Amino acid sequence: MGFFDRLFGRAAPPAPSSPDALRERLFDAVQSGDGAALARLCTEHEAAILEHFPSWQNVPEEIRRDRTRLQRYGQGLVSIARYFAETRSRPELLQRLMGPPAENPIMRWEKVLARSEELMGGLDFEGALALLTPEEERIRGISGGSAESIRAMTLGQMATCHFQSGRPEVAIPLYRQALELCRKAQDEEGIAAYLGSLFEVLRYLGSGAEAAAVAAEYSQVLERSGQAAQARRFRKISDIVRAGEPLNRVVAEFQGTPFELDELPALIDGPVRFIFCRNRLGLARAMSLVERGRELGSQNRFEEALPLFREASQIDPHAPEPLYDEAVTLLSLERAGEAMARYDQVEALAPGWFHCRAERWLASGIAAGRIPQSAFSLLRMLENPGVDVHQRVQLATQGISEAPRVPAFHLQLTRDLARLGRETEARQVLAEGLEVAEEPDIRSRLLVESARQEAPSPVRDRKLHEAMAPGGNLVAAATAVVMLRVGQGQGLLH
Repeated sequence: MGFFDRLFGRAAPPAPSSPDALRERLFDAVQSGDGAALARLCTEHEAAILEHFPSWQNVPEEIRRDRTRLQRYGQGLVSIARYFAETRSRPELLQRLMGPPAENPIMRWEKVLARSEELMGGLDFEGALALLTPEEERIRGISGGSAESIRAMTLGQMATCHFQSGRPEVAIPLYRQALELCRKAQDEEGIAAYLGSLFEVLRYLGSGAEAAAVAAEYSQVLERSGQAAQARRFRKISDIVRAGEPLNRVVAEFQGTPFELDELPALIDGPVRFIFCRNRLGLARAMSLVERGRELGSQNRFEEALPLFREASQIDPHAPEPLYDEAVTLLSLERAGEAMARYDQVEALAPGWFHCRAERWLASGIAAGRIPQSAFSLLRMLENPGVDVHQRVQLATQGISEAPRVPAFHLQLTRDLARLGRETEARQVLAEGLEVAEEPDIRSRLLVESARQEAPSPVRDRKLHEAMAPGGNLVAAATAVVMLRVGQGQGLLH
């Protein structure tokens, strides 16, 4: 008892009657945040704490069954051990809690997480799951500190592995568990991450109402974190998904920000980029196979590329990319009839996907003998970035000669002639292309090109409105929308 305690008659608290009573006094000090009380107890009862701490590590069974009490118990032990290590130069208690590296659950978890991330980066999602699933079972008993975040990260990675392996329905409850753990820990960053992931899985499954609700909540979290543009974007997406999101649409990117066409700013000063937006994410393993198939195709190894596109379609049956690339590959192998069937599948999954409609029309003409196979070969050559403008003029002119009713050659020649300053010839070629353009996709692109060359007028506006008609090219239609709003639209990209 100190001098002032004696002077004013304050009595010291009674000494703990047992090791368990001492433990509870220490835990109360930790819970109340009373650092002075913790320091006093550790100083006065150092020998007893060092003696009994090993037995305290055996958590009583009744406490193990109570999550709140278990968390208090774990925080108490850690705080006592840290006090001795940092203030009294006695690290042995903290070392006992940590254990040898091989036995320390946090260190083991960190290694498992790092390895699973490595496997996921290599698209081995099943291998990552084989590590994460037993680890999640082991860490369920961890409490205190960052326990919720640790479990949330593990569950989140497991969910991603299931989703990317084609099991979205298994991913949903795991993402929901991760989300709830982050809410308990008030981890705003984790809440945002798992809301975003949950939205994509629900969207992939076509659960529009649930996905819309999650997107709306996600927008609120983004707003709280100061991400106003992203919050606005997800409020809009929530409305679109709730109303029934199109299988495929075009959105505009202006000054680095995506906009739906109906929400573009009234004044647009600068280029606009158009992006296809589907109602589902593509699964990573499928997209990787598509990329490998494209590399083989660029080397004219078409027979080797086909199995990769087909495997990608099996992994992700909703993705248009593997079917589209398979169709192009079949055309390269002069199998136009099979290509037509693949283009039809693409149109069913993502109506208006890139040049699917025009290429399907081309395949139909080749299969029927109306269009020579050489037309496709020349169009592929025109897509080669290594071909300069003068070579493209020669190739497009050859294409018109060999296949005069394939207006894709007229469109390419028009653009290249304009680049060379041969404007009069360009306008003549464009007019000839419009005369033979019977397929809506290529016709809409020709109409937009023609409207670019004219000053605002009723005739120009009629061309743009025709380009917006259903069944045409989606990017051409989007370009027409913006051109009607801003005038000439010379800065638009498409």
